[in-house]
Amino acid sequence: MFSAAGVIDTDRVEILEMAIDRLSKDHLDRALVLATVCAELSFGSPLERRQALAEEAIAIAESSGDDAVIVQVLNQVCWPLLTPPLLEQSLARTADAVVRAERIGDPLLLFWAATTRLWSTASAGDIDEVDRCLEIMGSLAEQLDQPTLRWVHTYLGAGRAQIAGDTDRAEQLATEALQIGTDGGEPDATLFFDAQRITVYLQRGTLSELVPLIEQAVDENPGIPMYRAVLASAYAEVGRTNDARQLLEEFAVAGFDLPLDGTTWIAGMANYAGAAIECRDPLYAESLFDQLRPWADQLPFTITPADPVSHFLGGLATVLGRYDQANAYFTQAAAFSDRVGAKFFAARTDLSWGKMLAERRGPGDTEKARDLFTKAHAAAAAYGYSIVERRATEALQDLN
Repeated sequence: MFSAAGVIDTDRVEILEMAIDRLSKDHLDRALVLATVCAELSFGSPLERRQALAEEAIAIAESSGDDAVIVQVLNQVCWPLLTPPLLEQSLARTADAVVRAERIGDPLLLFWAATTRLWSTASAGDIDEVDRCLEIMGSLAEQLDQPTLRWVHTYLGAGRAQIAGDTDRAEQLATEALQIGTDGGEPDATLFFDAQRITVYLQRGTLSELVPLIEQAVDENPGIPMYRAVLASAYAEVGRTNDARQLLEEFAVAGFDLPLDGTTWIAGMANYAGAAIECRDPLYAESLFDQLRPWADQLPFTITPADPVSHFLGGLATVLGRYDQANAYFTQAAAFSDRVGAKFFAARTDLSWGKMLAERRGPGDTEKARDLFTKAHAAAAAYGYSIVERRATEALQDLN
């Protein structure tokens, strides 16, 4: 894995590259060093460079037939390449890594293989495989009793609880992970905790309390441009649409471009999309729609999830007045959330879907919108999603 999120340890990379120059083309150590450089370049480097490093490392490892080396390499190169266009490749490679790690019986290699498998399958919405990987990780973390393993298992457990929309469980696990990570000297412990707390507060409807924290995160983490997207989305969510538009305009001037850094690209695009939807601005919605459209069946998941991409596509299509497309994407998003048991995402989709139907006013749309608003309100009231509950109440009143 990388040394710390959002930065490249250039001194480490320089030393590793010197080692690569001194190792023969077929030396097994060369494969391991190449994979380590690939991981260290997770943030802020061209995807093509990471791919080239990974391909050479995998080729050397596979030619050796050494399962232990192959798994080490596959584990290292997973996150740097876990981008939307390469998700299918990641799913295949992580499945292979888990099988090989189980075959050789190395618990540490299996832990990391299950970790990378979890990230990949979460992005694909395979919740049963996510749960299987978490179970493997939990058993091995207990067996090996290493602080880093317990930290990783705990914060990913918090992310899983957020997919489910269980804010109390997510907050409990995120807090435990912070303590484990802090005690163990993990450099990203606070950063990861803050990211997960943002999602908890979003789901509870209290995100306004954390806007200053997000603003601080933007300033302190220039190597993670996704945070500007999170801030834009947060501004829009709490009603500061002028501030959200300013960040959207800056993003537009930059060509709607984010670096393809692991899972942060799709998460950043989803957050900018959320801001554009709340601002109701077609100027921004068009470009974001085009960029997200190929990945409609994916779930943005870094260490914390966002709504399915199809949910954002439905909202963007609504802003663009493409109601039939919006209806299809909301149908897809609702099915996705139902399949993975994502109660918060389901409630948000029902609310947005209902608003689109109320706006379209086609035959039967008003009654279906009322049903969706009622369903969103009931779920939000039951699980403590206060802003969704309030907005569903207002939407029902506007419909009458």
